[in-house]
Amino acid sequence: MIIDAHSHILGLAADPEFTIEYGREGSLCIYRSMGMLPSHRMPTEEEWEASGFTRKGWPVIGPKESVRDHPGFDKIVVLAISPQWLDGRLIGTVDTTGDLGVDAPMHPDLCNDYIAAVVDTDPDRFIGFASVNPLYRGPDAAVVELERAVVELGLSGVKLYPMYQHWAANDRDVAFPVYAKAQELGIPVMIHQAGSTRIDAKLELGRPALLDDVGRVFRDLRVIIAHCGLPWVDEALFLLTKHPNFYAELSYLIASITRRDLFLLLSKCEPMFVPLEKLFFGTDYPGFLYDPVGLMGKLTTVNEEAEACGLPPIPRTKVDGLAGDNFARTLGILGATSKR
Repeated sequence: MIIDAHSHILGLAADPEFTIEYGREGSLCIYRSMGMLPSHRMPTEEEWEASGFTRKGWPVIGPKESVRDHPGFDKIVVLAISPQWLDGRLIGTVDTTGDLGVDAPMHPDLCNDYIAAVVDTDPDRFIGFASVNPLYRGPDAAVVELERAVVELGLSGVKLYPMYQHWAANDRDVAFPVYAKAQELGIPVMIHQAGSTRIDAKLELGRPALLDDVGRVFRDLRVIIAHCGLPWVDEALFLLTKHPNFYAELSYLIASITRRDLFLLLSKCEPMFVPLEKLFFGTDYPGFLYDPVGLMGKLTTVNEEAEACGLPPIPRTKVDGLAGDNFARTLGILGATSKR
């Protein structure tokens, strides 16, 4: 089974141009590293346009575009982004086109309804993860919304964004009620415990080690560390060693390293007591450089680096597991045609 365990969809605000601006800021470092934009000052609008990348940071895409860009994939995980305030603007997943048929005024409060509507367009292909922000209207409201998203809307997991929403993943008053509800519902929790190129994101809240308390208290909760904790990859991997129900997905990280470095990373996991079965392929699509086909190709051909590195190849069954079977087993869908 081939699965993209981490992708995004739709817009981040009612104004589609905001999504473009949001992606542009987050991708500025990428364009600078490619020599397409000046590195010692902010680029002018003319330089953005001349680069050809001004609208490519995070394009607004819908279900048809996601399926189009994932040829050969059996499943695509689409992640909601819960409401949060950013520079005085309320943002979160919205359907800016109105094509999904959510019968209500466009608003980030409906982020989970929009993701459920995406799943309904192709329930055999899409897997929807809800999102809640315990600081938005309080932990109690977040718990109620999470239960609605899973029980009524049929979503399969929850994605959390502590560093973007400025709460700590190990806060017992703010975060733990959400974990308790997720554990009760039997769903996995994917948490952005990694860095971010967004200026407003609080880096100190991104350390994977903050999840240690979560694993100690919620022993039956399945926790997926997004982006394998980049740049704290070893820290994230050690959590997978320590906690039986912790996993990690490779989105963003897999785009930022060479195929050889990917081979070396995967080769060191089991000597570090991290079963490769605990890792999942993901892309962070539709962000720039996060091409699902290209990144899957990097993974499936990774053993071509073995001889040059003087190391044994990774068994084919383990590579296949990384490509999708590991995630499918964790979600309990291996061999199933549809979650909903």
